[in-house]
Amino acid sequence: MKIEINLTGNFCNTWPNLIVELNKKKIYDGLIKENKTINIEYQDNELLEKGNVFVIGMNNKRFGANRQWDTISKDNKIIQDKTIVLHSVKLDDVDCMQLFKNKFHVKRTDRQPTYFPDVVESVDTMNYNGYFTFGFELPLYNSLINNKFKIPVDQNKSYFSNYTKVFHYDEEKSIINSIKEKLRTINEKSGNKRSKVRNT
Repeated sequence: MKIEINLTGNFCNTWPNLIVELNKKKIYDGLIKENKTINIEYQDNELLEKGNVFVIGMNNKRFGANRQWDTISKDNKIIQDKTIVLHSVKLDDVDCMQLFKNKFHVKRTDRQPTYFPDVVESVDTMNYNGYFTFGFELPLYNSLINNKFKIPVDQNKSYFSNYTKVFHYDEEKSIINSIKEKLRTINEKSGNKRSKVRNT
């Protein structure tokens, strides 16, 4: 599987450090200096049929450690801030940014107060130490399409105009599997008859 990440690191005291993990395995760990594109090849045989978890985050922003703050303000305005801005995150050329659902999971550090939220809303920017994440299954394209476009079925809409049924194919799959099972049974019976004919 090909992973491509396009992003920008913003400097404050030091450059921000990016961590990328897949299924709890670290696959990237490095400083992001200005605009950068990262390409990673991940072995398909290491992916799971279900329950794959992709994580991308920042881990070196200081909030008062050794009197260092990686945010500089003047007249109550931030003039410099260590951040990472994601422009695109692609798996096999499919952009997955919307799968983060605008939720950034914060890992509090240094002097960040305990009441600071565990999750903050963010479309693409890492303002704190923490991470964006999403899960996927195999086959990859099927899973990404479902994650991006599948929505809960609205039973109040009429059957023939219910667009919410798109990508909900459980009923159709059940019918197809039933047909396959009947064909298998017929094939077995036909095979038995052919064997009997040959044996006579």
